[in-house]
Amino acid sequence: MSTLPANPLRGEADVRIGAVDFRIAVTFAGLARLSQALGTQTLDELFVRLLGFEPKAVLCAIRCLTVADDDDQVSALSAKILGEDNISIADQVSWRNAVSLALQTHVEAGNRLRDQRSGFEMAEAAVLGNPASLS
Repeated sequence: MSTLPANPLRGEADVRIGAVDFRIAVTFAGLARLSQALGTQTLDELFVRLLGFEPKAVLCAIRCLTVADDDDQVSALSAKILGEDNISIADQVSWRNAVSLALQTHVEAGNRLRDQRSGFEMAEAAVLGNPASLS
């Protein structure tokens, strides 16, 4: 795992499965790969399977969302994480916390990037309702 802190703008979160520490990133491209691998139709369905620690969803997510320098590193890290007697049901809390954090930070970062108004302008919008009509 990188010595740099997780990047919330990218929806990154650190997770520990068994004795292996690694980082996942919830990106739209990663979610698309994961959705295709699982055959899900909606993000809601995908999130339920991820947060529910469904074995196939977790296995695919580890391969689709793990942060590494290249595909060979992802493959090696995935093999280590999914190796015999490493991952277990006991890892579900760690997994759920990491996925929840990654999803939350991804959405929050996207919201911030799409709303480039100043804090004053956002407060004004909350108080007045629709400040765009005032201009």
